[in-house]
Amino acid sequence: MKTVIIGPGALGSLFAAQLAALETHDVWFLDHDPERAKSLNGKLLLTIGGQEFCRKVSASANPADIGSADLLLLCVKSRNVAVALNDALPLFSSSSSTLICFQNGIGHLDILEKLKLPIEPVIGVTSMGATLIEPGHVCHGGQGLTRIGFLGQVPLEKQQKLGSVAEFLTDAGLPTQCVDNILDFVWAKLLVNVGINALTVIFNCPNGELLNNPEAKKMLAAAVLEGQSVAKALGINVTEDPVSQTRAVCAATAGNISSMLQDVRRGRQTEIGAINGALLAKAEELGMNLPVNRDLVER
Repeated sequence: MKTVIIGPGALGSLFAAQLAALETHDVWFLDHDPERAKSLNGKLLLTIGGQEFCRKVSASANPADIGSADLLLLCVKSRNVAVALNDALPLFSSSSSTLICFQNGIGHLDILEKLKLPIEPVIGVTSMGATLIEPGHVCHGGQGLTRIGFLGQVPLEKQQKLGSVAEFLTDAGLPTQCVDNILDFVWAKLLVNVGINALTVIFNCPNGELLNNPEAKKMLAAAVLEGQSVAKALGINVTEDPVSQTRAVCAATAGNISSMLQDVRRGRQTEIGAINGALLAKAEELGMNLPVNRDLVER
């Protein structure tokens, strides 16, 4: 199976490294940056628990170099989804390709709907942990389950094919499960991100430190509860106690630097708009006021 990872960031690099562990897997990066693609072409370094493994991964900025793909994993930021998919269109092999989109927040959902792609996109939500040490070197940050699913009803044939994709990913060391209610999991992860990411930037700290700061801990709970109120208004089925869930994630990833704080430290644009900002947009559509999340966005 030829797999193309669009975006060589932390998550994309982890997926590539895992899939490339088997010589029978043809794994590619599609990168918008030709110079970076050139430097990535041929190898990828994976660190797991102090051990390093070298994986063979091809890379290019030109889809023509890659050809049609069986599986595409979209691992770019939400703000780059439209451009990345337009660039990747030559990789689609009519209806035989499978596209799985891994983005934080909910901002990408509206973008995908507007694009009118030639195939039905699959939404992915993963709890796999990864940190990009530098381009071409990724550190495995923790094992977790990946869930994939269509947003709407699809023919049985497509459901069965997605099941085969889940088996393929699982066999590559990426435990994956097909679900019918992927939107519930998208929102569950959104609430966790709403409660953690922006606050780690404001307090400039690893995830776990939020639990040791009374002010941060209070703001975390308030932001998550606001998000839960929007989810309920939209008919989304989320856990009854998302605050405890978010705190549990903080504790489990205590030493981790959130992706948003990593972006700030590297001088990059953050995903505040796709996470807290997108939540605010949904709230405004419903006539709801979210003062804590608005404060997080405006800071």
